Amino acid sequence: MDQFRNFWKKIDAAVFLLVRHACAVILGALVLVVFYIFLGRYLPFLDSPMWGEPFSLLCLVWLSLLGSALVVRKNEHLRVTMFDDKLGKAGIAATDMLATLCVFAFSIFLIIHGSQLARAGAANNMAGVNISYAFMYISLPVTGVLNIFALIGEWVERSAAK
Repeated sequence: MDQFRNFWKKIDAAVFLLVRHACAVILGALVLVVFYIFLGRYLPFLDSPMWGEPFSLLCLVWLSLLGSALVVRKNEHLRVTMFDDKLGKAGIAATDMLATLCVFAFSIFLIIHGSQLARAGAANNMAGVNISYAFMYISLPVTGVLNIFALIGEWVERSAAK
């Protein structure tokens, strides 16, 4: 078990470091493009680019979904804690397990239906950027896989603490 734990920690660190850097790059691109669109609308010597809004939408979708995987990995998602004092340790463990099962089920949903949506969107291109909608929709199954990776990483950490 220790070999698997050490192996998984390396994979986990590499994957989520890559995701964090990808989010930083996407956020930077999003800020620059939206600022350029803003300047193009209000400065008379610049034109607002036709590709700006579809590109910013693409960045926003990827940033939101990849960021949600980071939140799941750090176990920092929104949760109601006002009943924790009344539930006790067993109740908290049960609600944590329920939350984990819900994230896992939603991740499977993202993988299955996101893949179907990406296949369906492959025939259409986004106006202005001439990129297939499949590139935007593939973010759904990617996030599903990353969420499952995050849940495994959380499980490995919990098993190490015991």
